[in-house]
Amino acid sequence: MNGYNLSRDWYSFKFENIGKVKAIHSDMYFYIIDLWNRLGQKENIGLPTSVTMECLGIGSYNTYKKTLQDLIDFGFIKLIQESKNQYSSKIIAISKIDKATDKALDKATIKATDKALDKASDTIDKQRNKGTKEQINNITISNDYENELQILLMVFNETFKTNYTSIDSLKNNYNHWRKIYEPAQIEQAIINVSKDQFWKNKMTPTILFRQKNSNKESVDYIGQFLNLKKDSTQLDQMHEAFKSAAILSRQKAAEKWGVNQ
Repeated sequence: MNGYNLSRDWYSFKFENIGKVKAIHSDMYFYIIDLWNRLGQKENIGLPTSVTMECLGIGSYNTYKKTLQDLIDFGFIKLIQESKNQYSSKIIAISKIDKATDKALDKATIKATDKALDKASDTIDKQRNKGTKEQINNITISNDYENELQILLMVFNETFKTNYTSIDSLKNNYNHWRKIYEPAQIEQAIINVSKDQFWKNKMTPTILFRQKNSNKESVDYIGQFLNLKKDSTQLDQMHEAFKSAAILSRQKAAEKWGVNQ
């Protein structure tokens, strides 16, 4: 099991059960996946009730209990041991959805792909008439990559509470990065960047997948955030090191010029 496969199984189920699956179900499920990753992907993990409720903004224990029970009934979570009371942890495990079907998700992504391809075909015909083969080659992307990109955009929206819908402007850059990173690695980068105090309110899918910044310098934001810890420990160390270096520079300058700070 990895985060990408778990996400795909979840969205397959969600597409098949529109109206049944609520936003709070997604919030709790991805919170549990995040916790599972933090704890080293152990088979059984403790789910602390009060901490989970606080992190997800759930004010009612009954709402928390029902949401978790729904995930168990859906088949995505296994209850290993019941908690003694509402203040203690339940022991749970993430279920491997062996029979999860991708039909609904594939149908939705194929429909979106067909629509994009129809649009691309019209553009290609026009470009061919003008003899612009270079532009034609730039808009091709495999169906598998389209499906992956659709799912990763959903993961981005779930993580950042956004509502991006179009992948058209992301295709070329995704085609580039997909030769370097697996979908599961890109998903991890998305989760990690959401923990960064500087980037979490600035990141967009366009920025994440871009190859050059505004100064035309090559960038790799996926690689930059891929290996950072989700609890931001490594990010905090980087930020503290930067601040320490700045303070040290000011101190040395003050000593050199005899200036009191």
